[in-house]
Amino acid sequence: MSKRQIESDSDIDVSSTDESDTEVNEQQQNEDVEMEDTVNVDFDFFDLNPDVDFHATKNFLRQLFGDDHAQFDISGLADLILTKNSVGTSIKTEGEQSDPFALLSVVNITNNRTNTSIEKLIDYLIKKTSKNMELNLVLKKLLSTKAGDASSPEPRVGLIVSERFINMPIEVIPPMYKMLLEEMLKAENKSERFDFDHYIIISKVYQLVDAVEKDDDEDHSNNKGKKRKTPVNEPKQIEMDYFHLEDPILEDNAVSKGIFEYDNQNKQETDSRRVFTDYGIDPKLSVIVLNKDKLAKSVEEMQQQFPPPS
Repeated sequence: MSKRQIESDSDIDVSSTDESDTEVNEQQQNEDVEMEDTVNVDFDFFDLNPDVDFHATKNFLRQLFGDDHAQFDISGLADLILTKNSVGTSIKTEGEQSDPFALLSVVNITNNRTNTSIEKLIDYLIKKTSKNMELNLVLKKLLSTKAGDASSPEPRVGLIVSERFINMPIEVIPPMYKMLLEEMLKAENKSERFDFDHYIIISKVYQLVDAVEKDDDEDHSNNKGKKRKTPVNEPKQIEMDYFHLEDPILEDNAVSKGIFEYDNQNKQETDSRRVFTDYGIDPKLSVIVLNKDKLAKSVEEMQQQFPPPS
């Protein structure tokens, strides 16, 4: 079911790379260099569709969990995201039957704790955050069972799943979050279990890795006589950036947060990402925990910082 539509200028380069056009004059070449090609794209917002979106949702989950995706029941988690009476939004450009370019939804962790995919996710998060005491204690408190303890009711926790193509414009994200909050509110009024106290958001950040510096380190490990350019006792400057530009807002409002290495590091894939620069992209896992009020505050800030194109 279509929800709404946004027209956006996509940063997709559609310029020709055909080398046979060697007769183009110099003036035309200069004009081509100065002109930035863009494509006007109509983004349609749709309800999640289990009959259409299953395989795309699995691919988004693989992308989200990076090289650790094999540790999860991706199919089971996709089923939970697309289950009957689910809330969330997908973005498509060629109608409801096409594959989504972006997806945002929430899964009820509390009610699905015995589901295999949720059990594996909980185990992964607890182990992954073991060296971040603050975040680890928060997750244990939210994800531990408290059956029969009437004096301390069980926390109601939702897992927000947000993933998209890397070149999707950030301006489409605030409307998706706004619609998610509205749908959860309507679902609460229908006695559906989307009245969460806390939310867990799993995302990705990345560190830019200097290829020259990395090669120097590797050479040093193979040749003990060669000195490092950076002294061992001098901390290296770490430069981090975000795949999802809304994450800094979510982090600023977080109850707790942390960034972690993946268990499985596909170094060959990281090196292959060096295309036009001397830098590689080293992805890392991001875990963010927010309460209900802070999520609503974050959505308001997203709308202010990333307004829709006029």
